[in-house]
Amino acid sequence: MPEKIKNFYTSNPWTSRFIITVLVIVLLITGARIALSPAIIYATNSWLQKQGINSSIEDININIFDGTVSLINARGRKQDKNLFNIGLVDIRWQWAPLSEKIIQITGVTLDRLDIAIARYQDQLTISGINIPLQTTASNTKNTPADSADEDVRPWAADLGEVVFTRLNICYLQHLANKAESNKSTLYIDYCVTVDEMAWHGSIAYARDESLLQKNELPVSSTGSFQLKGLKVVDNRLGKYLLTSQSNTLNNVVISGLNNIHIDEIDMNRLSLLQRDDDKHRDAIRFTRLNISDIQLSNLDQLSLNNIRIDDPGLYIVKHSTTDWEYQQWLPQGNTAAENTSRTDHNKTETGEASAFSLAIKNTTLSNTDWCYQDNSTQLYYCLTFEQLNWQGAMDYNTVSSGPDSVAIKFDGDLALTKTLVQNHSINRALLRLSSLKLDGIKVNAIDDVALQKLSLSTLAALQRKDKADDNTLAFGELTVRDINYRGNGIKIDDIRLTQLQSQVSRNSDGSWEHDKWRLKDSTSDKTEAVSSKPAAADSASKPFAVSLNTLEVTTDKKIGLTDNSTSPPMNIGLQKLSFDLSKLYSDKPDNNSLFKLFAKTTRHGTIDLEGTIKPFAKKLSFNARGKLKGFDLRAATPATRKAIGHIIQSGQLDADLDLVAVDGILDSNISLSLYQFHIKALNKKDAEKLDKEFGMPLNKTLVLLRDKDGSIHLDIPITGDVNNPDFDPMDAIITATSKAATVTLITFYTPYGLAYAGGNILFDLATALSFDPIDFAPGSAELTEQNTGQLDKLATLLTEKPQIHLTLCGITGPQDTYSLYPELSKASKDEKPAVALSKEQQAKLKQIAKERQVNSKKYLVSKKGIAHDRLILCTPEHRTDEDTVSGVEIEI
Repeated sequence: MPEKIKNFYTSNPWTSRFIITVLVIVLLITGARIALSPAIIYATNSWLQKQGINSSIEDININIFDGTVSLINARGRKQDKNLFNIGLVDIRWQWAPLSEKIIQITGVTLDRLDIAIARYQDQLTISGINIPLQTTASNTKNTPADSADEDVRPWAADLGEVVFTRLNICYLQHLANKAESNKSTLYIDYCVTVDEMAWHGSIAYARDESLLQKNELPVSSTGSFQLKGLKVVDNRLGKYLLTSQSNTLNNVVISGLNNIHIDEIDMNRLSLLQRDDDKHRDAIRFTRLNISDIQLSNLDQLSLNNIRIDDPGLYIVKHSTTDWEYQQWLPQGNTAAENTSRTDHNKTETGEASAFSLAIKNTTLSNTDWCYQDNSTQLYYCLTFEQLNWQGAMDYNTVSSGPDSVAIKFDGDLALTKTLVQNHSINRALLRLSSLKLDGIKVNAIDDVALQKLSLSTLAALQRKDKADDNTLAFGELTVRDINYRGNGIKIDDIRLTQLQSQVSRNSDGSWEHDKWRLKDSTSDKTEAVSSKPAAADSASKPFAVSLNTLEVTTDKKIGLTDNSTSPPMNIGLQKLSFDLSKLYSDKPDNNSLFKLFAKTTRHGTIDLEGTIKPFAKKLSFNARGKLKGFDLRAATPATRKAIGHIIQSGQLDADLDLVAVDGILDSNISLSLYQFHIKALNKKDAEKLDKEFGMPLNKTLVLLRDKDGSIHLDIPITGDVNNPDFDPMDAIITATSKAATVTLITFYTPYGLAYAGGNILFDLATALSFDPIDFAPGSAELTEQNTGQLDKLATLLTEKPQIHLTLCGITGPQDTYSLYPELSKASKDEKPAVALSKEQQAKLKQIAKERQVNSKKYLVSKKGIAHDRLILCTPEHRTDEDTVSGVEIEI
C-alpha cells in the first residue's frame, strides 16, 4: 500500500500535492475545532481568576463551516457575590459575502444575561472587572489622510434577527473615585430587567447605493421590534422608575436617517414614577398607547397620523414653591459642570434656531385621570373624562414669525364627554360636564382663531353638598356659533343658554357658601408680584373689541338665594327667566343694545323689563321701562328683621319702572304700590331707631299714606351719578316716604286741629301725629261736653279717612287716686317708692280706666256711626307718674 501511494505521487506530483494540502488543512481545522473551545475556556477562566473572579463556562461552540459561535452558561462570582451570568450567546454569520466586502450576521441570540456595571470617576467596573478611566494627552500625529478612492467600495454590513431574553442589567454611578465612594457620592443606581427584546427583520449599513450617492448615513432597515416585560427600578428609593408590559414597533422602514417610517407603535401597561399611594400608584401611566403611520423626515419633520391613549393617568404633587415630588427621582449630586458644558442643540452652527415641525392628525384619549395636588395651599384637584376625540390636523413649528407668536395651526373638530373636575380637599365636584363639542376649529396663529360652533351639554359647577345634583350653577345647554378671534377683538354671532339653574347660599356667619372654593393662603409659599418695566404706551394700539349679535337665556329651573344669616333663613329666587340681548358692539359705543327681560319669582311675582343700553359708552346710558307685579313682601321678613328689627306681617308689591340714564346721569322714577302692607317692630328699641331714620313713627306714616282700599302708592325719583358708589336706593325710599307722608299730613289732617306751622317754620311730623288726649274728671269715667266735642272731631277725621284706625287707651293716674282715696294725698311727696295701693284699690282704678275707653268708643259707634272695628281698645293702665293724664290716649 505505501508503495502504491509512492508510485501515485511520482506519477502525479501536482495532484498529490493538492490532496496532501487539503488533508493538512482538514486536519488542522479539525484539530482547531477540537482544541479551540477548551483553550478559550481555559484562557478566559485564567484571566478572570487573576481579577479575583471565580468563573465557570459550560461550553463554547465554534462552527467554522456553519459560521456560528455559541457561549453557554458562563458565570462569575467574587467573595460569594454573583457578578455575572450569561445563559446563552449565539451569533450566526455568512462567510460568502465577505468576498464582496459584506459582513453578514444572520442572527444574534442572548439569553439570561445578568450583569452589573459601576462607574466611578477613576474606573469602570463591569461584573467585577476594573477598567481604568484615566485620560492621557493625545499623541496622535498629524499624518496626511489617505486619499479616498471613490472607485473602492466601502465595507458593508447586514444584521438579521436579534433576540435578547431574560436580561438583568444594573448600573450605578458615583461622583467620586472608587476608594472614596459612599452613599453620599452615589449619583444614580438603576437595575433594568427585560423579559424579551427582539428584532425581526434586517438592518443594513452601506447596502443602499442611493444613500451612498446622496452622501447620507447609509443605514437602512426593514422589520419589527418587540420589547416585553421592561422594568427599571431606582435602588436609591426602592421604587420602580418605569414598568411596561409590552412594546411593539411594526414595520420599521429606515432609508437613511432622513427618511424613517413606522407603521405602528404599540405600548401597553406603562407605569412611570412609582408612588406610595394605592389610589394613584404612579405619577404617569396608561394602559395602551397606539400611534400609527409615523414619518420622520430629515430629522426635523415628524408626522403622526393617529394617536390613541387608553386610561392615561397623571399625578403631580407640589410640596412648596421649590419642592416637587418628582424631584426625588432626579440624580443627586453637583452637575453644574455638566450643565455648563452642554451646548444648545436648538441652534445651528450659525447661531440661528433650528426648525422642527410636528404634524398630528387624529387623537383619542379614553378614561383619563389627571391630578394636581399642592400641599402648600391644600389644593387637590383631579380631572377625569370618558373620552377626548380630536378629528383633524394639528401643525406646530419651533420657528415662529416673531418673539410673541407661536407657530401652531389647528383644523378639525374636538369632542369631550363625561368630564369631572373633583376637589378632593373638600370632596366636592368643581365641574361636571356631559359633553363639550368644538366644531370647525381653525387656528392659523395664536391670535387668529375661528370656531363654527361650541356646544356644552348638562354642565354643573361648584357642588354644594354631598348630593351630586345640588350645585351652585348648572345649565342644560350652551350653544355659541361663529366665533372669530383676531388679535384685539372677538366676534360672536349667537349665544343661547337653556335650563339655567343656580342656588347661592350665605352661611350663618355671613360668609358665602361657595367661599370654600377659595384657595387657602400659605404662610410658607407666598408669591409676590414681580415688578417689570412699564411697557411703553402704544398710541396706535386699540382696545379689545367685543361683538355679539344675539344672546338668549331661557330657563324654567330655579335660581335661588338662601340667607342663613337671618332668622329664620331667607329664601328668595326665580323659577322662570327669559333674557334677550342683541347688537352688543364695543367698537360702536354710541349704538344702543336692545334687551328684554322677563322673570317669574318663586312666589308668583313677575318682572317684565325692556329697553336699550349703551354699556360701552364713556358714560353709561340706558332707557328701559317695565313692571313688577305680585311680589310677596313676606319673603323679605328675615332680611327686614335683621336690618331694621321689623317683620313684614303681610304685603304685596307692584311697581312701574322708568329707568333712564343719560351720559351717566340718572333721571329715573319708580312708582311703588303696596297692598295690605303691614309691619311690626320686634321691640321698642328697634322701632325708635327706625322712626328716627324716617323722621316720624313708621307705622303712623304708613297709615297716613294708605288710600281708601288700604293700598300705598309712592313715586320714588332716582337721580344722581350712576357710577356713584355711595348711592343707596334705601335713602330714596325713606325720603320719598317721608315726603309723601308730610304732604298727606298737611293736606288732610291740619283742618282737624293738628299742630302745623306754615312758612319756614319746621314741621315736626312726630309731634303732629300725637292727638290730644281726652281728659276726664279725676275719679270719673263719665263723658263731659268737652269730651264729646273732642270725639266729634275724631269722628269727622275717621269719616274723611276711612283707612284710618284709632287706638283708645284708658288711663288713670295720681289725680284719680287722690280723688278716690284722699287719705293717700297726705303721703310725703319724697316717699319712695310711690304710695302703695291695695289690690282692691288697683282694681278700682283700672276699672275706671277701662270704662273711660269703652265709653269713648260707644259714643263714636252709637252716636257718630263709626265702625267698631276701626276703634281698637288697649289694655287699661294705672300710672303713678305725677304728670300722667287722667283720661283716654288716642293714637293712629
